[in-house]
Amino acid sequence: MIARDLINYTIPPLKPTDNISKAQNWMSEFHVHELPVVDNGKFIGIFNENLIFDQVEDAELIQEFHLLSAHLYVDQNEHYYEVLKKAYEASSNLVAVLNEDKDYIGSITIQDVVEAFSKMSSINSPGSIIVISMSMMDYSMAEISRIVESEGGKILSSFIEHADQTENIRLTLKVNLENASSIVSSFQRFGYNIASVFGKGQEHQIDQERLDTLLHYLKV
Repeated sequence: MIARDLINYTIPPLKPTDNISKAQNWMSEFHVHELPVVDNGKFIGIFNENLIFDQVEDAELIQEFHLLSAHLYVDQNEHYYEVLKKAYEASSNLVAVLNEDKDYIGSITIQDVVEAFSKMSSINSPGSIIVISMSMMDYSMAEISRIVESEGGKILSSFIEHADQTENIRLTLKVNLENASSIVSSFQRFGYNIASVFGKGQEHQIDQERLDTLLHYLKV
């Protein structure tokens, strides 16, 4: 899934010459806190409702404000992971999408990405989720796949998250077995540290740190 497939065409772009009232009305109408600002087809930044309170008291036009995140955009052919990465780094809920000529063609909200992500087959398919903590040096998807398949399972999707400033990572696996006890036991026999398991037959071990990080990342 790439950026252009996720564009939310209901979100209108502001022009530098638009007034604050128009921005406020649109944010209220479309239930957003940010809007893209476009000048002659070029994305020039994001107008956030907080700017109204934080900047010039007598400002009436969008161009009188110091716009945010002029570099908060992705190419239309970027993978949706890049959309999440950009939004997370800028602590924003909105990312602009540009074509090959750097012209603005639309915007994506994090909610759009989360909704699309939730409809992916690996999310809707029955199965279990296993979260493994390990050093990046020990990471081998070939070995991990072999362990899962040795217990009759298949990996439907995987996600790597850097846990801290060291070389440690958290690997989240979605496997096709609703009861992944045998896979978990096999991982443990090979010395893997199981951080969390979600699925039938497991006692749900909720890793609060990971949950908080994921919620912040996706801004749910």
